[in-house]
Amino acid sequence: MSKQLVQFAEKKGDYYSELATEHLRSREPKKAKSLLLSAVDWYKKAGNEGKAKDAQQRADAINV
Repeated sequence: MSKQLVQFAEKKGDYYSELATEHLRSREPKKAKSLLLSAVDWYKKAGNEGKAKDAQQRADAINV
């Protein structure tokens, strides 16, 4: 995977993670969990297992 694609995937994961945080603040846990799971996929594409694991743990903590 090209360096540019890796950077894009990481930024996409960061965006979804931040958006999930906003949805949690707005009391929309179902949407937040969905966004975090999407972030996990993007982080894995970028090869960032640390952030993927963190996002997965945050998603698992949300009970819907």
